[in-house]
Amino acid sequence: MKHVVGFSGGIDSQACARWVLNRYPKDDVILLNSDAGGNEHPITVEFVEAYSAKVHPVIKTPALVADMGNRAPGKIAELGLKPTDLLTFDLLAILKQRFPSRRAQFCTEHLKTAPQYRWMNEHLPDGDYIRYTGVRRDESENRANTQCHEEDAYFDCPRVNPIFDWTKQMAFDFVKAHGEECNPLYALGFTRVGCAPCINSGKDDILNWAQRFPVETIDKVRAWEKRVGRTFFAPCVPGMAINWIDDVVAWAGTVRGGRQVGLHVLQERPACESQFGLCE
Repeated sequence: MKHVVGFSGGIDSQACARWVLNRYPKDDVILLNSDAGGNEHPITVEFVEAYSAKVHPVIKTPALVADMGNRAPGKIAELGLKPTDLLTFDLLAILKQRFPSRRAQFCTEHLKTAPQYRWMNEHLPDGDYIRYTGVRRDESENRANTQCHEEDAYFDCPRVNPIFDWTKQMAFDFVKAHGEECNPLYALGFTRVGCAPCINSGKDDILNWAQRFPVETIDKVRAWEKRVGRTFFAPCVPGMAINWIDDVVAWAGTVRGGRQVGLHVLQERPACESQFGLCE
């Protein structure tokens, strides 16, 4: 029996991986990482590589056009794409003719879940495996009813969510107690590190990306928006039905419902500003 964990480089998947590694032989534990179609930050990429070298091997499962299944066949044919071509975040948006959003989060399926499903079918054809996730109940309303043991309809296997009733702080404490380092982006104040930026990013994360890594994140998104012809973020700026990335960044630096610029925008970011005790 193999024990498979999706490893994103975020704290929840890392805590889940450690939980599994504590209980099963290392040879039976498989960690899979999909790079979100190239939307990971270089620091996350480096962290996953370091973890793979020091803690436990992480297998890369990049998304391919084949992972779109029978979605957007007309666009795929129009662009002359092959099933083995890499499926990047912006190419996914071109094929879907829009970027993913909170209500239509198809990026998870096509860029993460489907590539791992493909890898498992190729390398574990007998189906002798259990999937583990770092899903926690307090992440969102949609996950509030998560159980520890569930059936995974997508992968057709048992699924275990070992940290389902943990807080995020508990995940950090657990990893720290085992002597592991976590993704350095957390120490810089980010709350979401799987994508840079995530479509679900809040104002704090957006402003942080813009101030610390404008080239790697904001310039990238601006280029993607131009290429796709659609906005990266769903409408989030009050009073604006369409908001391009520069509008969103400007809004992220405001307070009082967007009516005035916050003083925090004028202040220099500290070297460490983690809310999870990582600067101690």
